Amino acid sequence: IGIVVLMAVGLLGCIALAFGLELGGLQWKRYFAPKHEEVRREVFMETRSFNEAKLQQLSKLRLEYLREDDADFKAALASTIRHTFAEYDETRLPQELRTFLHEIKYGTP
Repeated sequence: IGIVVLMAVGLLGCIALAFGLELGGLQWKRYFAPKHEEVRREVFMETRSFNEAKLQQLSKLRLEYLREDDADFKAALASTIRHTFAEYDETRLPQELRTFLHEIKYGTP
């Protein structure tokens, strides 16, 4: 009977160890996952494809804004532009688009 008890205790110990390691892994991931995701986001925002897409998007929205006569639609476009480019680094834009974005965001050149 002693060996059976010893094996049962060993099995329970292995289960407890596995549970503890899994719980520790979850805590580890909970701490590091947001940091990893933030680095991934920053790297993506530095890519050429991201910045070219933003440039094309702003060019398209600018053209649409300049061609539009309806004041309500222009206001909606301006709101979309402000929201879309709220956190974008304006220094990456050509001067013409930078000036346009500044006028849309702040109302001044």
